[in-house]
Amino acid sequence: MGSLDAKPAETQELGIKDQAQLWNIIYGFGDSLVLRCAVEIGIADIIKNNNGSITLAQLASQLPIPIVNSDYLYRILRYLVHMNILEQETCNGGVDKVYSLKPVGTLLLRDAERSMVPIILGLTQKDFMVPWQFMKEGLESESTTAFEIGMGMTVWKFLEGHPDQSQLFNEEMAGETRLLTKTLFEDCGDAFQGLDSLVDVGGGNGTLIMAIYEAFPHIKCTLYDLPHVIANSHEYPNIEKVSGDMFKSVPSAQAVLLKMILHDWTDEECVNILKKCKEAIPKETGKVIIVDVALEEDSTHELTKTRLLLDIDMLVTTGGRERTVDDWENLLKRAGFRSHKIRPIRSIQSVIEAFP
Repeated sequence: MGSLDAKPAETQELGIKDQAQLWNIIYGFGDSLVLRCAVEIGIADIIKNNNGSITLAQLASQLPIPIVNSDYLYRILRYLVHMNILEQETCNGGVDKVYSLKPVGTLLLRDAERSMVPIILGLTQKDFMVPWQFMKEGLESESTTAFEIGMGMTVWKFLEGHPDQSQLFNEEMAGETRLLTKTLFEDCGDAFQGLDSLVDVGGGNGTLIMAIYEAFPHIKCTLYDLPHVIANSHEYPNIEKVSGDMFKSVPSAQAVLLKMILHDWTDEECVNILKKCKEAIPKETGKVIIVDVALEEDSTHELTKTRLLLDIDMLVTTGGRERTVDDWENLLKRAGFRSHKIRPIRSIQSVIEAFP
């Protein structure tokens, strides 16, 4: 006879599932930092260079570490298997474990076309994780971000005064750009057809504008960013580099490109930027090409959580936001654009073309 206090099996199971859900959320930072460790020691590249599979002993002997604790390394590999980054098989009668990369693991290769290594290293660097500890304090202010509270200055002042961190940030942006570029051209290449000139506003080290020039060599391309960014940007043939402040002016061109720029800023600041862009393009044939998130709050799309997390990142770091389709329409109307169209692509971003 069962106890009167016994809970139905489904209720017990639900409780365990709830706990597991919260444990996974609590330790979510662990996934990021295990991944960072794997990237820092180059596990994916070593496996690739070892004909695609490797034993624990072989990997330990090839790591850029003088003395490797094999038990510690095994436990990290075990978790990477659990994360579906690595695949594990046994050989020699089950004595040795052999590790290989799952498809997602190829994104951890430093020389991969769509490598996510710069993004991983950029987003998990220590200084950029500190502000997340000040989210509660950030809620108490209408004008100060958690980054400012935690670091004592805006993210832009921080990057200007810390060249190494600025370089890492620009490498992260370049990595994100390489992840995007092929999809952008395949899904929305017609947005660049017929243009004779284009300026990439806030283009960082020039990764995207160079890719655009290589794909559309008839376009006169200009890279535009703050003086300290331009000073440290790559030298590209056929790309003009101009330094300045997008809040004050934008170089003239038939089209202006804003890739993941507007999500950094408040609505008022975005209207200001967009007005400067509108002044820089011809009224009849010009356009502003915005590559940014078009958030669908209730979507079941596999990237919805990432987009919502990116919105929290903007909340914490810059004071900006990710915007819905209605938000974009309101913003562009306020900036004086007569029409626009939004096209989703196979990426975290969409392409928004705004016409003066």
